[in-house]
Amino acid sequence: MTATPRHPSTPRDPASLVIGAIAAQVIGGLVAQMSPFMIGGFMDGLSLSERDAGFVVFVEFLALAVTAIAIAPVMPRISYRRVGLIAVAVALLAQGASIFSGSLASLTALRGLAGVGEGALYAVSLSLVASRSSNPDKIYGYFQVVWALGSVALFAIGGQLTAAHAHRGILALIAGVTLALAPLLLLIPDTRARSDEGATAGAAQASLRLGAMTFAAIVLYLTASAAVYAFSAPLGERAGLDTGTVGYVLTIASLVGLAGAGAATALNVRWGRAIPISGFFVSFILVVLALCLWRNPTAWVVALVASVVIFYFSMPYLFGLAAALDRSGRWAAAAGSAYLLGFAAGPLVAGLAISTTGYGGLAAACVAITAAAWVLAMVVNRRLGGTARAVRRAGAPA
Repeated sequence: MTATPRHPSTPRDPASLVIGAIAAQVIGGLVAQMSPFMIGGFMDGLSLSERDAGFVVFVEFLALAVTAIAIAPVMPRISYRRVGLIAVAVALLAQGASIFSGSLASLTALRGLAGVGEGALYAVSLSLVASRSSNPDKIYGYFQVVWALGSVALFAIGGQLTAAHAHRGILALIAGVTLALAPLLLLIPDTRARSDEGATAGAAQASLRLGAMTFAAIVLYLTASAAVYAFSAPLGERAGLDTGTVGYVLTIASLVGLAGAGAATALNVRWGRAIPISGFFVSFILVVLALCLWRNPTAWVVALVASVVIFYFSMPYLFGLAAALDRSGRWAAAAGSAYLLGFAAGPLVAGLAISTTGYGGLAAACVAITAAAWVLAMVVNRRLGGTARAVRRAGAPA
């Protein structure tokens, strides 16, 4: 069983809310999407080592995650539009200045400042949808559709700019996209989050334990996903493909991933959340085993493309699960931090597993982590279903 969806009589979400939320989502998550080019650009343009380049990106990810989780508790008391405009101003200032940074210390400080603005925007996008949308799962599906379509162009342009202008090229692209999307943040409603409806329902929905379990499930799943993604090039080489071919496959996979995002948007919660969530967890485990243990190049390419499709399908349901915890959007905002923490932890976990037990160890670690995430998500989903039934029996609004 799953939580009861919003009442069908609720009007459709206005286009301004959807567009504004998507703009905040893209600006907030753009750095995570383009991080491979940023690391390469820092190494080429500033002659940074792999360790130093990775450290700069880690600082920005950490600032993103910390800001997203720090702002989550106060979401019900702030204006979405005001926070969004302040955050984009901070991000643009830091991004513009970092283009001309010439030292590791200044670059790290500026990218950390940019992460503060980006983290606030990422939290706003998720909390806004959870609080103001009549169907959060569907809007989160739109997020993934936009990412799937936009990533194809961003990967192509980002690669060319990084090759031609190193770090300045990729940072200019990020700043340019941010500037282009910033006016759309004016479409965000100048309102605060809705209050929880009903003291009993609100207390159950905002359960700290359920929220922590959802947070952990997202962190674990993203850790496993990022672990495989970060090492896709060496995994492809083990299957007989060169790095250039792996990059080409990833570009195609981003476009094919649109099928996953579209399926999540169309299916929504028609079958509840338990079936789709279980489906993508099991599918991801099978894909991990194929990528890490299978040496056939054709099978490996199919598995890599499938992993991207599964990822785009999975995120709307995980964010939707967080949104169902409370209608003020606090746990949805925290889910953005969980996403970023898992994204940052993945390469570290993968490196440790490979260095100690090889690629078989990577497969075992990812399977174990994914299974733990599935158990947590199912417990939360089951508890939400029980809460919804109790609310209906009590005659309170769901």
